[in-house]
Formats: sequence, structure tokens, C-alpha cells
Amino acid sequence: MKPPKKEKIDYEKVTIEDFTICTITDVLYDMEHVFKAFKTKENPNAEDQVKPAVRFKFEVEGYQHPHYSRWMKFTLAEKSNLYVKFVSQLVEGAEPDADIDLDILKGVKCKILWAEKNEFQYPETIRPIGGKIKADAKPATREPGEDESEYGPLHPDEELPQELQ
Repeated sequence: MKPPKKEKIDYEKVTIEDFTICTITDVLYDMEHVFKAFKTKENPNAEDQVKPAVRFKFEVEGYQHPHYSRWMKFTLAEKSNLYVKFVSQLVEGAEPDADIDLDILKGVKCKILWAEKNEFQYPETIRPIGGKIKADAKPATREPGEDESEYGPLHPDEELPQELQ
């Protein structure tokens, strides 16, 4: 018996030659993510690691489907990809190993330069639009894409400014 034919999926590709305008719509967590071991001649017995992981979901202007970052180890260590590529670029005054709630990045508009390797696209460079977000900001409670006044997102313990009531 032959295995059933697998449907080929054509994923929507983003441009990799120029920055795209994106919104971080979600921060996804996996507390037991399996990171595949990279086996080399020097380390042929490398084993997979199960560690907490995080990745970002983006809505890219001009594209129909959401796009994602790769899974990264959930650490804000000085040389971690999460810290170097995302947190230090988007959070004002970010420092390694800081106590930052990553959910503050939901709804942040940014410019992303995408790269491609082996048919896989990933954010190479990310820059905020309109300035970095403060590290002590509260996570937004509005859905990404909803109209936010000049006062920014509302939080459960904040009231609408008097002139907007």
C-alpha cells in the first residue's frame, strides 16, 4: 500500500528586498517546546532540548495571511535572539534579563525586513513605528487593529479621557 498523497501547501511569501509594515497581533508561548539538536562532527551526540519558547504573530500590510517569527528560547539573556532581535529593538530602555511582560508588544506597529533561508522566511530586522514602547507599559486590552486614539490603548484600570467621554 502506498501512503496517501499529501496536499502541497503554497505559503504566502513576503517581500525580502524592502521593509514591510506589520503589526504584532499576538505573542505565542509554548512552555515545553522541543528545540531540535544541531548535530556536528564535534558534537555528534547532541540531544533535543525541551525549553520554554516564544514567537510573534504578525499582520503584514498588503498580505492576506498572518506571518510568524521563528520559535525562540524564552529568555531575555544578553545574547538571546529574543532580546537582541526583538526586545532591545522595540522596548525603550530594555536591558538583558529585565522583568518585561512580552504581552506589551501586542498591537505594536513596526517595520520588518524579512530574510529567507531554505524556503523559510523570518524577521531579520525589526524597527518600531512611532517610537519604542516603555518597558513598564501595561499589556493592551484592545484587539490589534482596533482604532486607538492619540491616548493609546485602554487598560482595565484606565478611564477614557474627559474630552472623549
